[in-house]
Amino acid sequence: MMKYFFFTLHRTPKRETVTDDFALSILKKHTAYFKQLGAEGKCLVAGPFADQSGELGAGCYIFAAETEQEALNMANNDPLVSEGLYNFKMYEWIKVVPE
Repeated sequence: MMKYFFFTLHRTPKRETVTDDFALSILKKHTAYFKQLGAEGKCLVAGPFADQSGELGAGCYIFAAETEQEALNMANNDPLVSEGLYNFKMYEWIKVVPE
């Protein structure tokens, strides 16, 4: 049975220690990674918040996964996370609409 997981993405102190060019190169990899997950039906929605300084963090996404561990693995393989520039908070989510 498919489960759903809602994530918020948060900037880490390491982000301030790298150049904007490096961060942009990782952001491009991050975007490509999420587009691939979307094409595979594993990422239902993803995107940045308009207010990057808000309490919710930089952005959010929802993964569809068989297990919590699968969702964690996908989140940890995000280039922004694997490079240590961002981390995430994960919440199991119950999808009601669409059925």
